[in-house]
Amino acid sequence: MTFLSRSHASWLVLAAAAVSAGLTGCQVNTSTGPSPDETTPTDFISGNPNGPGGRDANEGADGASAGTGAGGGAAGDADGGGDGEAERAITEADIIQVKDGKLYALSQYSGLSIIDISRRDRLRLVGRHEASGIPFEMYLRDGVVYAMFSAWEQYILDDATGGYTSVQTSRIEALDVSDPANIQPIGSFDLPGSISDSRIVGDVLYAVTFENGYCWGCSSSPNTTVTSLSVGDPADIDVVDQLTYGDEDPYGYGWRRSVSVTADRMYVAGIEWDGTDEGHSTIQIIDISDPGGALVEGASVEATGQIESRWQMDEHEGVLRVISQPGLWWNNDAKPGVQTFSVASSEEITPLGYTELTLPRPETLRSVRFDGDRAYAITAEQTDPLFTIDLSDPEHPAQLGELEMPGWVYHMEPRGNRLLALGFDNASTEGALHVSLFDVSDLSNPTMLERVHFGGAWGSFAEDQDRIHKAFTILDDLGTILVPYSGWNYSDDPDGCGSYASGIQLIDFTTDTLTKRGSAPARGQARRAFVHDDRLFAVSDEEVGTFNIDDRDAPVEVADLTLATIVNNAVVTGDLVVRLSADWWTSGAQIEVVPAADPSRAEPLGKLDLAELSTGSENGCYGSGLAGARIFAHGQHAYLLWASYSADWTSQTQLAVIDLRNPEAPRVASQRVLPFRGDGLSYLGYYGNVVQAGDSVVQAGSTLVIRNVSSGYYYYDEGGGAGAPPPSEASLEIIDLSNPSSPAHRSVALPEGAGYTGLQIDGTTVLTSHWVPLPDDPSRARFYIDRIDVADPSSPVVRAPVNVPGSLLAFDRASGRALTMDYQTVEFEAADYVACYGTFGRAEFLPHNQETWEGPGLCRATSHTLKLVDVGAETARLRDESPLDDNRSISQVFVGDDRVFMYTYGNYYYADDGSTSDRSGILVASGLEAGSIETATRPSAELGFGGPLLADGKRLLISSYSPPSIAVLDAADLDELTYETKGELSSYTYQVTVSGDRALCSLGHHGLEIVDLGD
Repeated sequence: MTFLSRSHASWLVLAAAAVSAGLTGCQVNTSTGPSPDETTPTDFISGNPNGPGGRDANEGADGASAGTGAGGGAAGDADGGGDGEAERAITEADIIQVKDGKLYALSQYSGLSIIDISRRDRLRLVGRHEASGIPFEMYLRDGVVYAMFSAWEQYILDDATGGYTSVQTSRIEALDVSDPANIQPIGSFDLPGSISDSRIVGDVLYAVTFENGYCWGCSSSPNTTVTSLSVGDPADIDVVDQLTYGDEDPYGYGWRRSVSVTADRMYVAGIEWDGTDEGHSTIQIIDISDPGGALVEGASVEATGQIESRWQMDEHEGVLRVISQPGLWWNNDAKPGVQTFSVASSEEITPLGYTELTLPRPETLRSVRFDGDRAYAITAEQTDPLFTIDLSDPEHPAQLGELEMPGWVYHMEPRGNRLLALGFDNASTEGALHVSLFDVSDLSNPTMLERVHFGGAWGSFAEDQDRIHKAFTILDDLGTILVPYSGWNYSDDPDGCGSYASGIQLIDFTTDTLTKRGSAPARGQARRAFVHDDRLFAVSDEEVGTFNIDDRDAPVEVADLTLATIVNNAVVTGDLVVRLSADWWTSGAQIEVVPAADPSRAEPLGKLDLAELSTGSENGCYGSGLAGARIFAHGQHAYLLWASYSADWTSQTQLAVIDLRNPEAPRVASQRVLPFRGDGLSYLGYYGNVVQAGDSVVQAGSTLVIRNVSSGYYYYDEGGGAGAPPPSEASLEIIDLSNPSSPAHRSVALPEGAGYTGLQIDGTTVLTSHWVPLPDDPSRARFYIDRIDVADPSSPVVRAPVNVPGSLLAFDRASGRALTMDYQTVEFEAADYVACYGTFGRAEFLPHNQETWEGPGLCRATSHTLKLVDVGAETARLRDESPLDDNRSISQVFVGDDRVFMYTYGNYYYADDGSTSDRSGILVASGLEAGSIETATRPSAELGFGGPLLADGKRLLISSYSPPSIAVLDAADLDELTYETKGELSSYTYQVTVSGDRALCSLGHHGLEIVDLGD
């Protein structure tokens, strides 16, 4: 058995031979080759970082090159009734509100948008308010929006340390929207934990939040907090009262709370677990009868089982009714029970009756709905029984009828003697989602009148059970049901490919029938639908679309408005920026063209739906890789490269050329399936201790060069030895795009080797490096620099490989110098694993005692040395070298102008005293211009623990989490590295394009934001 030092250590490759400075019995041998291109060939030999084993320190180096170091509109009241006064109306929040010709929409990406919908077929954004946090829901009263947010993150500056502390709460923001163009915050209120639910009763807003003991900054034990705010006077909004109570959940399993509300009281409960299969929920009653908002803790009631949704609790005519099932979803042996309680007041609640439901087999309670003196319960395993319950005698609840059917029901909406239900049926070939119509006029004999399926092979809804009724829109006056959904559809090809779809399913209904009509597509996950001015509105977090539904079988989109701009990647060409926008929910992708002067604008000059791109292959799955497509540009054309996958995950490389000559109408100039795999378009493979520099694709004007190398994975065997790496076939795929309508492809084979580094470009010369293990000693290897001139892509010039000490990091054509990373492997006896991992940044420890893993053992590691060489046409000469510290390894390399930025790390291990080690940071190296190596370092703690993104000249761009931001490490003077945060962002970024002193940051669903990198 082998004890590995990293989480991905199963892929680590054993170190080969040699010694490391500072170890007993070790020595350092420094070799210099002759001047470039002398008649005697140079012969640099390195330790093979992927060799089968290391050499003992006493073995001779034999002249080897040595290296040291280590590298529906607003929802109304859906709760039960009560005895409160009529003016104490109950209002529910939602993510949309419609009032006075305006649509108010909350998007988790763009905050609050106010849209003028007063004119048919015209959508006009009239106001927007962006905010931190994840929008939950909102109310609209008297020109004020009360918007609720969970995960509201604030970064508090510590003046003493200069660092930030992240604090997360929930928050209610009161926004004056009387002038949509000038939305003004008039109050904000922080709430503990995450929001479970809320109501407005009369002039008081009640919010229920839950802390599960694990959320950031939460209480250490689960608890529920109810907060009341007075909202009667928009000019005087204030917290009235707050009540917190602990939850009996010793295992900390607590989940969000479900809430049922009357005008006089709230019933609050959620999943609890006591560690047994008999877990149950406690229903806490809070008296809210005071019109001013005072809260009084009332009685508590033990439910027979778990409360997982609001629909399991209901007060009707002075009786609380509860249906629940003991245990959790993995235990369906216990039977659900119906409980009734007499409610004299919030403080006085007494049991009335109980009935245990009789099930045909052990099943799990899925959904519940009360309707006056009736109740309906759904349980499911493979089939889905509907149980009808008579509650007309609260002391004796009676189970009357049962109906078995396929699938299961997620939510039910009573309509007198009819029941409309929304659910799932994965076994159906007509669609995994369904709407069903039941006749419940005879409770002892319920029947299913009709069921329609939709949603593709499998589907989902955007809301949980406590909020699904706000999405499941039943328009009784139109006899139409609107269902927002997302799903997956398989295509007709034999390989089982398919795509995501999102939209609004239309279903017509009468008393006895359901008729499936058309579906209105949505961009993004469809969340709400409503009809206004004879138009269907489809709302997602990304877009509002309107549809003409005169023909309900074929809705026609007539207008759309973007709520959130999705930008996955961007590239600058001339005075234009080309953005790639891909939506996971629909597998849809598009190209958007915007002015370079205003690259973050929501509405582009023009856009191109990439759905018209075909794979060009019978075995390809369109769209499977477009979200991560590489995008390049030259002149008036953009180039897209992406991988598509067939059902067996065989990949292909796809190419599309986009004509930008008319920015308002970009078009596909050509497309082509390239004859090689697409796996490596964004990945260089894994070669153990080899330090990878460069990219998998480089550009020289209208020429793209793609690295086509099989993935370099090597695994340890059980005994700790590395399997011999197989020969790797490698080539450069050269794509000539000088004729955009007819791309030309040429393949150039690379020399045979055990592995290859990434590509770099210097003018029109493409550089990479490869290594070849010595035939008689695979623990050592020769490394070579490979150069291919693509000035004429139809006839590339391949130069002779040049033997150099180690793998290529950077090359400068003007000086003819290369910076390389050389390797030596070492094996030594370590006292224990701490001694091994405390010495090397990346190591492998094999204890002699394989049973206890304690005591001494063999430590194998690789040392790294920076080397500077003069590179001639056929030979190279060593100019300088600089060993790296053994206790650091290198995971990423970014090459700038005479600057190589390396992200370093060390092992995290726990010493006997409990202390840990963190050696991460940035190592900067130069020397290509000066002719001698110079280095400097900055620890990650001084860089905000951010992640490096790219090198630009002599600076490194760094993306930070706390808060999300872009910073620059300026390495113009290696004696004084400077770090400066240049700008904060709405979200963390992984893709940045630099144009002059502007960083164009692609934030996915949060759009594109610009950071000024200037002084």
